Amino acid sequence: MSTYRPPNTIDTVIIHCAAIPNGRGDTIEDIDRWHHDRNFKRHSDARLGESVWESKPYTMKQPHLRSVGYHVVVHANGGQAIGRCLTETGAHAKNYNATSIGICMMGTDKFSLAQWQSLKSVVQGFQTLFDELTIVGHRDVDPHKTCPGFDVSAWLDGGMQPLENHILNDDDEVSHVESIS
Repeated sequence: MSTYRPPNTIDTVIIHCAAIPNGRGDTIEDIDRWHHDRNFKRHSDARLGESVWESKPYTMKQPHLRSVGYHVVVHANGGQAIGRCLTETGAHAKNYNATSIGICMMGTDKFSLAQWQSLKSVVQGFQTLFDELTIVGHRDVDPHKTCPGFDVSAWLDGGMQPLENHILNDDDEVSHVESIS
């Protein structure tokens, strides 16, 4: 069950991938279903943005998402979907959920230019909200993980520009889904 955490405890962004075929049009509702099957649960007040979770700009009301463990999902077309509110503990990286924000890129190791731009935008937005954020990949905090399928530190060192060999080709199909905010 998710719990409340004060915003000043957030110190890390952990980037994940959904480990699905690159460019596939899965949605945050699909992730919610997958996480439900793994028995993840969100507190009802967090989903509704009520009680202690009622503090802007950290409140993100998503009452229909009962299990999603990520705070933000970046779709193959670059659209962003909000999962958990930022003051809600995540369910995305064991031993790091209490102090981290989870971002999930739809795909495995190649992402559309729109996704890369969206990821950059989301990370930069979090950097303006929180001082001294550490940005890492899931594989950087768990040696048993290979996600995301790119080196986050190389992406940061390259000015958050798309990484060569991790860009969907023009002929790769990118499914379109609506951005949910």
